[in-house]
Amino acid sequence: MSSFQEFIASCLLGAAARIEKERASLSIKRKGRRDMATSADLASEKFIAAKISKEFPGAKIFSEESFFEKELEAESLFVIDPIDGTHNFIWGIPLYGVSVAHYSFGKPLAGGIYLIPQKMLLYAEKGKQATLNGKKISVSKTSRLEDFFLLCDSRLHIIKEQGWLDKLAFLEEISQHTRFLGSTIYEIGYVACGVADAQISFKLKPYDFAAAAFIAQQAGAKVTDLEGKPWSLESRTLLSSNGKQHARILEIFQS
Repeated sequence: MSSFQEFIASCLLGAAARIEKERASLSIKRKGRRDMATSADLASEKFIAAKISKEFPGAKIFSEESFFEKELEAESLFVIDPIDGTHNFIWGIPLYGVSVAHYSFGKPLAGGIYLIPQKMLLYAEKGKQATLNGKKISVSKTSRLEDFFLLCDSRLHIIKEQGWLDKLAFLEEISQHTRFLGSTIYEIGYVACGVADAQISFKLKPYDFAAAAFIAQQAGAKVTDLEGKPWSLESRTLLSSNGKQHARILEIFQS
């Protein structure tokens, strides 16, 4: 285990401990009708940011709740999602986790996600294959789209607004299964593990996928936006897949 892997793992596991501790006295803040943050989000973010500032004092931090750093091309940038799947967490659905990624000049160097209830820690580092709890992982080998297990962004109102609902329904009809988990890091992480064959997101912010997309890529996934362009922190849509039917899925959404 590299020193950087140890550092990111300590951030993830320490944040997870604080999230679970906060559950007993959880307070909830509404940022919008469909947008909420909890005291656990803030406790997680505060813990990770403090560790980064101590270990990497010159680094920039971009996080969902309190650190709105816009220098995505900074020489050293940490991108944090203190809880991905906050609404699942609030309602007691065991699909939520923490995400930390390190970028330099817009390029990923390392990233980790921790799926807390399942105790699954996925990690990737530049030049190395992605791992799950220390063991190497790779994407699925499913070849036919008719056999694909798909995971998808659960915000149907956004999919409808952007004109993709009929295309998604068509894709769901010809594939094997489509599921909505309410957590981007689970969806992309499961592609990286080979559990799901593809994942689609329609409206993202950098902290949603900064670590997970890199992990999937290092596990052998093909990752692009829905126009087929290479993914980056500027991407707002995402398709990650085992690569076998990537072009066909893109064709469906571009038709």
